[in-house]
Amino acid sequence: MFDRPDSKKTVILTALIRMLEQPHANRITTAALAQQLDQSEAALYRHFPSKANIFESLIDLAKAQLLEDLNHICATEPDGCQQLRKQLYALLLFTERHPGLTRVLTGEALVMEHPRLQGLVNALIDDIETILRHAAQTAINANKLRESTEAATYANMLMLWVQGRWLRYTQTDWQAPPTAGYMQHLALLGL
Repeated sequence: MFDRPDSKKTVILTALIRMLEQPHANRITTAALAQQLDQSEAALYRHFPSKANIFESLIDLAKAQLLEDLNHICATEPDGCQQLRKQLYALLLFTERHPGLTRVLTGEALVMEHPRLQGLVNALIDDIETILRHAAQTAINANKLRESTEAATYANMLMLWVQGRWLRYTQTDWQAPPTAGYMQHLALLGL
């Protein structure tokens, strides 16, 4: 997931992710993060100017990985319905493998943080929905989805379903994996 797993920034981000993975994780402070790393807060600020920048780096990390995965599926799978199935699974599996990032993607970890961070997550969700919309349009054009289906509305509904699975995962402290019942849900979603 990280380009340079040994860099100091990577160590800080990894520690934050581990803290976010804890059930009932409280608001993360720079003091708590520094303590987790056995460093001073000043040491953290040598690598990140603010806590918001640390979270921004996490969001950028998630964005890069998710968009790379989704775009790879678009490039390698010509069938629109198959694209959607694989993309939805990739979105669910990513959060299942990275529960700490799930708290960021659902906004749970950002509640008391700088509002700009939620805006970055919202922009990522919009980017994901755009990719889903293109796959839905491909499926509609190939008569794989009902002709009356509007790609934007369908992609929005799929993204809301994904976000619901993510949220359920965080609310159950990782006891309800996002991929559980995936095939049955696909049938209900018309895929």
